[in-house]
Amino acid sequence: MSLHINIKRIKNIAAVICITAAFYSCGNKEQQAKIENQEKLFDLPSFFQKEIDSLAALNPDVNKTVKKDENEESKKLKIKDWAVELSSFKAIDLNKPAYAGFVKVDTADSVIQYSFTNPELDLSCVRIQLDQQGQPKMISVEKEVRNTLYKTSEFLVYEKNNFYLVEKNQHVKVMGDNYYKVQGEF
Repeated sequence: MSLHINIKRIKNIAAVICITAAFYSCGNKEQQAKIENQEKLFDLPSFFQKEIDSLAALNPDVNKTVKKDENEESKKLKIKDWAVELSSFKAIDLNKPAYAGFVKVDTADSVIQYSFTNPELDLSCVRIQLDQQGQPKMISVEKEVRNTLYKTSEFLVYEKNNFYLVEKNQHVKVMGDNYYKVQGEF
């Protein structure tokens, strides 16, 4: 009798696994089709890795200003770890599978603008201004993350050989508002 119950239980478990796998594979095929049909967008992580490597080699003096709410401090210094300093920029990847099918690309003059059509995504807009050789000169990013506990808005700007800016506004329920800004000028 117990062997009959175990075989029946094994068949039920196998049926559940097969049904789950079927649903999972359908969802994956739709997402995979979106990813495959999406054109390759500008590779921001690679661009910023090259900038990190270049800045690490050059080791420029940076006038860095940090502001937290109303408190602000500025110093001239050498950045010890450019990978950490520019991590917010390097983390932006326009080719993430989650963005597939939700990116609208517009080009005008020397600016490429990527707009994200799904408000559930963290990115709103990425703009890349090109120099006369067609290379990125300035990149700006607008991000927003919302959930039931908090809302965070981020604005990032990087101008090659000039400055970088990370500005963040955060509203956390119960804790209130926070403002944070880091700006470095080469």
